[in-house]
Amino acid sequence: MMLNDATTLYMQIVQASGCSGVSLNEVLRHFAKFVGNERDLNSISPQEVRTFLDGNRPLNRYWHRKYSALRGLFRFALARGLVSRIPLPVTTPRVHQSFCPYVYSDADIDRLVDAIDNLRTTSMIEPRTLRTLVLLLYATGLRLSEALQLSLTDVDLQQNLLTIRETKFYKTRLVPIGTHMADILREHVETFHRSRDADPEAPLLVRRDRRRLSASGARRAFARLRSKAHIQRSDAARYQPRLHDFRATFAVHRLTTWYRQGADVQRLLPLLSTYLGHASIAATQVYLPLIPELLIEASIRFERYAAPEELP
Repeated sequence: MMLNDATTLYMQIVQASGCSGVSLNEVLRHFAKFVGNERDLNSISPQEVRTFLDGNRPLNRYWHRKYSALRGLFRFALARGLVSRIPLPVTTPRVHQSFCPYVYSDADIDRLVDAIDNLRTTSMIEPRTLRTLVLLLYATGLRLSEALQLSLTDVDLQQNLLTIRETKFYKTRLVPIGTHMADILREHVETFHRSRDADPEAPLLVRRDRRRLSASGARRAFARLRSKAHIQRSDAARYQPRLHDFRATFAVHRLTTWYRQGADVQRLLPLLSTYLGHASIAATQVYLPLIPELLIEASIRFERYAAPEELP
């Protein structure tokens, strides 16, 4: 069987089990482009697979994402007699990667929004749509996939609520939004979904051709925007600021605000975890790098706690 046909069949099985398989499909699509769509599965060599896995960049977690995707595909094919062996490495390398997310400042956001109007109009993404996406991620901390999967029916502008359906852990949650974000979404809906007969299942964020905005398209458009706004990391990190970093930004800003308000952060942290759709507080802590502002607020809180009470 040809790789393209096997991948299509495999993705149908994956999606029938209740998994969207968006990231999985992206890896398999890149693999097919690398070795050729019209390749017989049995003709793909272990050397080709290893070259694809290793890529041309330093070893990182994406190696294991690619490995997991290919292992699923070839196990599926082997169980159905489509291949005689699995051409994957027997052992996998260990990855020691301490990635620190980028935390956008308020000034960064202002520069991004100002730069949107100067973007080229040749993109498949309207500048106003990109503006809505950036502000939505900044205001809510949603995963990019969650924002892109929103349909009109998921946006309740009467109660200022978003319904995030069957996300990473196949659960649905409600995400409250502020009045300013609600106004931005209301303007977006009125601009791009004017018809009163608009399908409630229509995607909220669309391309110029009215199709749902894709993750790859959104990332490419944001990379151009980031460059136009002259926002880049000053540390030695390999990754430049990403759309996914708005999630860390949301978590850090919320925690910093709680510290400044004198709130009980330990009690509120589980609420932040639930809001972000995490399965545990440990998952939320990954998004809380110790930036200077957070360290200062934590230090002030500790000094208040540790300082001896003044004698009368």
